[in-house]
Amino acid sequence: MSTDPQEIIAQAIQSARYNEAVVVTINNNDDDGTNNNEQQQQSREIVLVACLDAENGGIIWKDAATTATSPSSSPSTSTTSTATHNDDVGIVRHLRTKRWALPMLNDHRRNEMYNTAIRSACWQKVVEKNSRNNNNNSNNEKDDNKSSNNDDVVRILDIGSGSGLLAMMGAKCTLDAIQEKDDDGTSSKHMKDVRATSVEMASAMARLARMTIKANDLDSNIKVVENHSMDENFSLDQKADMCTSELLESGLLGEGVIPSMRDAWSRHLKDDAVVIPRRARVLAVLVEGLPTDKTTGNLNAATAFFGPDLESFKQASGGVSLTTTPNNISPLLGRQGQSEEGAAESNTEGILISLHAGSLLDENYNEPLSNGLADYNDYKLIPQQNMKESVYSQKKRGIRVLSEPQTVLDFDFASGLEALPPPTGRSCSKQIVATSDGNCNGVLFWWELELGDSTDSMYSTKPIGFFSDSDDSNNWQDHWQQNLFLFGDTQVRKVIGGCPVEINVSHDDTSISFAINDQNSSQGDTSRPAQRRRLNQEECTMNRCISSTRALQLNDSSRTQTLRDAIMYALETKGMDAPLLDLSDMGICALIAAAAGATRVTSLESSSGGIPALAATIAQIGNNFDFQIIQAQAEHVTHAYILGEIAEIVAAEPYFEMLEGWSLQEALNYFYLVRSMKQRGLISPTTSISIPSVAILMAVVVECEDFCKAYGQVGDSKEKVVDFDHTPVNFFGNRYHTYDVSLPVSEYKYKALSDAFCVAKLLYDEVKIEAADEKGDGWSSGKITRPGKCQGVIFYVDYLCRVSKEKATHQKDGVHYASITSSTASHRQVVRKLQSPTIVTEADVQKGATFFCKTSFDDDIHGIEDHCFAFKIVK
Repeated sequence: MSTDPQEIIAQAIQSARYNEAVVVTINNNDDDGTNNNEQQQQSREIVLVACLDAENGGIIWKDAATTATSPSSSPSTSTTSTATHNDDVGIVRHLRTKRWALPMLNDHRRNEMYNTAIRSACWQKVVEKNSRNNNNNSNNEKDDNKSSNNDDVVRILDIGSGSGLLAMMGAKCTLDAIQEKDDDGTSSKHMKDVRATSVEMASAMARLARMTIKANDLDSNIKVVENHSMDENFSLDQKADMCTSELLESGLLGEGVIPSMRDAWSRHLKDDAVVIPRRARVLAVLVEGLPTDKTTGNLNAATAFFGPDLESFKQASGGVSLTTTPNNISPLLGRQGQSEEGAAESNTEGILISLHAGSLLDENYNEPLSNGLADYNDYKLIPQQNMKESVYSQKKRGIRVLSEPQTVLDFDFASGLEALPPPTGRSCSKQIVATSDGNCNGVLFWWELELGDSTDSMYSTKPIGFFSDSDDSNNWQDHWQQNLFLFGDTQVRKVIGGCPVEINVSHDDTSISFAINDQNSSQGDTSRPAQRRRLNQEECTMNRCISSTRALQLNDSSRTQTLRDAIMYALETKGMDAPLLDLSDMGICALIAAAAGATRVTSLESSSGGIPALAATIAQIGNNFDFQIIQAQAEHVTHAYILGEIAEIVAAEPYFEMLEGWSLQEALNYFYLVRSMKQRGLISPTTSISIPSVAILMAVVVECEDFCKAYGQVGDSKEKVVDFDHTPVNFFGNRYHTYDVSLPVSEYKYKALSDAFCVAKLLYDEVKIEAADEKGDGWSSGKITRPGKCQGVIFYVDYLCRVSKEKATHQKDGVHYASITSSTASHRQVVRKLQSPTIVTEADVQKGATFFCKTSFDDDIHGIEDHCFAFKIVK
């Protein structure tokens, strides 16, 4: 690995995305002889944040340390005084990027189960050491691989400090056990202390852990080491009696719990060490994707995550093929097709999507953000076109369970090195009995975690409200979700109720996968080894190229059709020879234009990654289109790069790989690109047509109790998590009222308290931003229509594209428009938590309670943010 600062930063930036922070620690002294504190003093931390470039469009990297006075850096509502903690920008940005941190600490069930298991383990170790020390004082033999004779210290290894919570549990519970033994007179005089070493690889979290540990007066018992536990340079002075960790993610293995525990047992732990968590098991059910009102070809609610479906896209786009092969296989996008003989062919082996499965299992899980097409202030709905409601709403996306839950894998972390699976992983065959007839598209799986020996120490990530007779509605959390594994092709696999289905289950050190055997295969021993899927192989599969969010967009035929209608209108207006410039990544608009017969088409690919440009090139070759693809930042483009030199048509979906999931930023980025290129004369400033013509920022006021609990203040009213003070965490992390979160809100329960209302308009043709206010004061407003607790605002973007009259849904001044929305499950939305929730009663609603929002962009913003929201409620 390179040690050159410029190379380290360049590599980090290459893979980062909008809103992520690139934190690089530059060591100014490479002398390995320096101690940890000296190394911290001799190093400096660079915190770079990806921000919108308002001058040129695209992404610009800013030093977060120089913008500490920006809104996102303002102190939280924690009761901690600002004099207690300096505003460490690295910690603020880390908690903002790693947004699972607060929800995890707010998972009270997890915290209590860990505390119970750790308390029991600490008591066990104190009793064992007391017994050995009292009975073997005369024996001088010492074995470093077991609890040492006359050892007066319980040693704990905590892998992955986080806030320091598990390390503090270990230290405090051990001290309590020692004290209790002292009080009842059974303690050995040698048994007097606990030493915990907590290892954290993220420098920001290591600093936060030290602050939190110090706030709880445990810094004399706990040492936080900034390193990776598997680093060959990391070691313990003496092996540990106990190991705590929480190296788990939604897919169970992605954070490296297996290799970390393998290394711990090999180098850091005594043979009789207690490990928490002890075991994990994976449970799975067969699932079928249900049809949606946009279902075409092989698409359903499950397979829509895969893609795009080439035939459906080709039909909606007017003949664009996203492949170079005649059998309709996309080597880049991972969508399989069929050979001429009709046999299914595939170049991919399945994808994994982590999600809140309840949103797919429960048809009444949520309500739509929008109830259909409506006026956008002066852009009026054409009444007779209101039937085109599928633009906004679609049949509930869902899956159907085809079997009972069954354990398919198990892992033992606590029984030593031999109990752990090898680095090559394992593969086995399991038979799952189908409970009903259906077409199996994949597997839904989750995991259970055995933290201790008691019967109530089992933590489960199963979908809330399913697969259990008990009420688990209070167990919702947002840091561990369920997993939908979709088989890597679209072959229809029929299952019959009451009949077994043979599933191959495989895992390596970081991932789990499934494959279904052919219906005609023999049904042998369910425990026999199966042919193992090659994991992490170097072929280009969909989940390495485009995300499931992007696949959902490309599989949304109405979205593609509206883009095509707008492009056809522009070409009919300007002529097929009019220079057309596509500013979106992946060149979809350029491909549609070329398929329609446009002769001077240029596609600008500005992503730092190569996938969008490669995707456009593959499609260009596959369709034998003759248009220009340039990969560059917008500020480097000159007239010579554009076919026709000056664009008369400028188009975007908009989609930008760097901004994926951030719909407001995608709309703003397109605005900045158009403005910059018009100012430079690359786009005709007065006569050009933009696709889309307008972006409308919409807002819905919501009650969102689960979200606010997960992303609100950590701990109880005194900011304590299981009796441990977490005021430092709240000081740096409780700021979700100052910045947005990008979420697929269809997976989160909320209650809309207002109709969707317009907040601001980005006018691409006129290159100006307008507030949707009525009084000229910048405050847009929406009526509160239902009583409840106003806790947050969900924002999304609707686009209006000029189309012919017969395709239109809206009109203004005789110009006709069709809509594209980011309010559906094909997109992620932006959520902003309100700093102070407001109760609105039915009486308030009747009196006309109104929510006001003021939005600032561009030159009105200082620091690191690209927009600013202000809110107020008038009853």
